[in-house]
Parts: sequence; structure tokens; C-alpha cells
Amino acid sequence: MASSKSPRRPIERRLGIFAATASRRSLGREASRLLGSSLLCTLSACGGGGGSGSGPSSATTATTPASAATSVPIVIDEAARRTAIAEKLYVGVPRVPSGFFVEPTPSGITGPLATLHLKNTDLGATAPTPRFEVCSNDAAEALAWSEQRANWQGSYSDLVETNASERMFEFVRVPRVDTTARMRQRIFRCGWLDRAATDLDVDTGAAGVLKTLPVAVEMLQFASEYLWQFTGFNNADHVVLSAGAASAATGQLGWRIEMARLTRGATSADCDRIDRLAWTHVADVAGGALTRRLETLETYRASRENGVVQLCGG
Repeated sequence: MASSKSPRRPIERRLGIFAATASRRSLGREASRLLGSSLLCTLSACGGGGGSGSGPSSATTATTPASAATSVPIVIDEAARRTAIAEKLYVGVPRVPSGFFVEPTPSGITGPLATLHLKNTDLGATAPTPRFEVCSNDAAEALAWSEQRANWQGSYSDLVETNASERMFEFVRVPRVDTTARMRQRIFRCGWLDRAATDLDVDTGAAGVLKTLPVAVEMLQFASEYLWQFTGFNNADHVVLSAGAASAATGQLGWRIEMARLTRGATSADCDRIDRLAWTHVADVAGGALTRRLETLETYRASRENGVVQLCGG
């Protein structure tokens, strides 16, 4: 189930300073200029890093490939980077960065809004069959499936609006038990995305087949970010840190969503656990086959007391 949230994608930048060999006089001017300005390494400017240790890392120093006599170090404050991520998680908003695709809430909705994709298990499939979102190219078949799942909290929901795009069918219903609520049922068009090969109960493995070929990076971006809305990552104690193109083999495209997840301690005296994650979708450009993988980039612990975030050692 997706909740509606804010808009689209920042592109990560990296700070780099390259010092070239110069005369002693010009080098002195350059050093004075650098010392006169402060280097601020923000969350968007510094990528991930750090291992999976539970305590804060010490500052890491990297040097550029210039000669030893003229290279200028870049100091990455790992503690500050981790603290900034923790602060984002504790605040909780915005949950996604600017540019990330999230559908806005329709105007005029005053009650609950539920958006869901119909799954094979909604239509009678049972375990151990993997769960996946169904697809159809037939509007009448899609409507018939919607009718099978037209109840909301035990009450029938009346169909008030039907929409269709090149990607999906949508049936908007109003529950008789709560006329302020809206239920949006969606069914993918098989001509855009067939998810029959996936398993929604795992975060790694097959993710379906994109059918509009060849696959373009814009399509993969939309598919990855759209599908994110219907995962457990789109919930409290989760934030998206960045999203962008990922490295992939020849003939493939990748899109990576970097996230952070907060797991709260069992008691108020316990530190909370923070996981920095990367969820990557890879598409075969010619055939459209999609795969996905979830990686843990680092894990550490933090706490917040009276609005102040601190990293936990040990």
C-alpha cells in the first residue's frame, strides 16, 4: 500500500580538489586560499562509506593522485555524515529527496486514501505460490478482478471512477462504510510490466519484465521509484537518501535507491540501530528482464535525547 508523498531526484555530487605542481609562490597563494575557506562535506556531497561497525568511525583522509609534495587531503567526517543520516530518520520528513517520484494526494480527498495493486493472492492464489501483482491488457478482465476485491472493512465499495493509461488500469471506489475514504485499485498492463516472475516477499531476485523495448533509463527510473511506493521501505523510520543510475553490465541499465532504516531499541535506554541500504534494479535493455538486489552498506547505532542525536560507541 502506498502513501502519498513528495517529489523527485537529486543527483549526487562529489567534492574533489586537485592541486597541480606550481611555483613556490603560486602554491603559497593556493594554500592561503584553501585555508581561508572551509570545506563543508554535506550529506548530498559525500557518498556512503564506512563499514558495518556499530560505533562511529574516525575521520577518513584521502589524497588525490598528485605528487606527495603538492597533494591536498580531503577529510571526510564519518561521524558527522552518520549523525546527519540519523537526524533525517528521527525527523522523518521529507521521506524522499527532491526529484524522487511520489504521487501527490488527489485534491478533494478528506478521508483515508488507499492505493493498491491487485495480486494473484487477491484472486484466489494460495501459498506456497509467490505473491506478485497481476497484469492484464483487457479492461473488462481488469474490472472483473476489481469487483472481486471491492470490499473495504467488510463493506462493499462503489465504483466512482475508471482510469486507464499505457501502464495500468485504475478503479476508484468509495466504501459505503466511510464515504470520505477512497480506494484506488490498480492493475498493470501486461504490455508495460509483467510481474509474474517476482516474489513480493523478498527484496532480491527477479522483478518482472518491462515490455516497452528497448528499455530506456527514464523508464527504469520510473519503474524503480514507482514500485518503491508499494514496499515496506515507504513507511515511518525509513528515508530515501538519494537515487540515480547504477553501474551495470554491457547491455543492461541500473537504477539505485539509497535508503536508511531506523530500528528502535527495545527500551528507552537502548541505542537504536541504523542501516544504510542500497536497493538496485537492473534491466536488460533488449529483452526487458528486471532483477533487483538489496544490500546493506553499513550499520551503526545512535540515540536521540531532548532533540539531540548522538552516535553510540561500542
